[in-house]
Amino acid sequence: MKKIYYFLFKVHFLFIFLLVFIINPNYLSADQSIIMNDSAKSLIPKGIEFSIDLLSKENIEDIQVKFKVQGRKSFQYEYLNLDDFSDNEPLKYFFSTQRSSRYIPPGSKVTYFFEIFFKDGTSYSTERKEHIFLDSRFEWEKIEGDIVTIYYHGPVSRRAKKMLKACEESVDKISKLLGVEKNENISVMMYNNYSEMFDVVVKKSETQANSLITEGQAFATENVVLVDGGSRSALGVATHEITHVIVARASKSSYLGVPLWLNEGLAEFGNIEQDQGYERYLEWAIDTDRLFPFSSLNRFPGNPNLTLVAYGQSKSFVEFLINNFPEDSMIKLMNEISNKKSIEDSFISSFGFSLDELEIQWKKNIGISDKENEPLNSLDINNESKGSCNGGEMGFELSSIIFLIYAYFVRKRVNS
Repeated sequence: MKKIYYFLFKVHFLFIFLLVFIINPNYLSADQSIIMNDSAKSLIPKGIEFSIDLLSKENIEDIQVKFKVQGRKSFQYEYLNLDDFSDNEPLKYFFSTQRSSRYIPPGSKVTYFFEIFFKDGTSYSTERKEHIFLDSRFEWEKIEGDIVTIYYHGPVSRRAKKMLKACEESVDKISKLLGVEKNENISVMMYNNYSEMFDVVVKKSETQANSLITEGQAFATENVVLVDGGSRSALGVATHEITHVIVARASKSSYLGVPLWLNEGLAEFGNIEQDQGYERYLEWAIDTDRLFPFSSLNRFPGNPNLTLVAYGQSKSFVEFLINNFPEDSMIKLMNEISNKKSIEDSFISSFGFSLDELEIQWKKNIGISDKENEPLNSLDINNESKGSCNGGEMGFELSSIIFLIYAYFVRKRVNS
């Protein structure tokens, strides 16, 4: 009987102790007594502002904000400056996104939280929060499909609905072609003109920034597409760019990478408003022996005319592969690439032929007979084309002979 009373006494004592611990504010954890709120605000295209409300900075050693863009592998962190603390203002940290190494495309989903380190060696992490960071210069609305969300602003809802329909159809078409069964949401930021989009696109060079109008960009890792919704080819650009996202998913973002010609060829296959101009440049390249071997097209030439040739032949070759081989060949190819096989081995496993052999078959298909002269090699890819009029230059030997003949007749005439 005494044992039962002793046991009940211990349970009663423990209950009272826990009750006092819960009620007594001296036992409240540091996060409950110090942290009031935390948040993040988009200031894109300039950056993102993180803030945390504290009652006091006493006993705090350091505060970090930790955040990760969806699709990227790891969190990054930044330290807040405790000297900026004010009793009436939240403590803030501004993260600039204007440098290429810190760039975050608008429409990205960001997970963030704060970690507080106390002077006694303990630490506390706030609850993780997710937020989609949009371009802060505009008031955005959205329409959602099964996979795609279109963000737009202004009186362009009908245009946004057309783009959503086109993108959903393209995603479905390319996903089946490449064997992508699960698709995460893709955010399409539809700007009304290029001027609006200029400050958020990635410029590869100063020359590009000054001379090239970018109508669309895909960020496969972040599941974001930027598009100039005001251009005449907006639907084509959107479906082209969104195909790049699906290609990355199909290849599981292989570190070997999908060859550029294959990536762009597939993107044009997914384009619902294909540009017939590529076919004209392909015809010109065939007539002037300017086709590139596909083994050299992991980068495209700097010359604009030859770039269009590269796009044209890539589009044509991809269509040839899709139309002349079994339906699952492209699925096998993406699987092989994602399994870290070389491009050559991937094509042999998927199509039964090497890339060079497939290229010969494609040329025959478009009416090119075998010639002794090889097509342009990879060294020519960076040289500017002189166009179809490069026969106007005169060799040194020929010009010297003509000059001597001319001098002879002039001298003879003078002497007479």
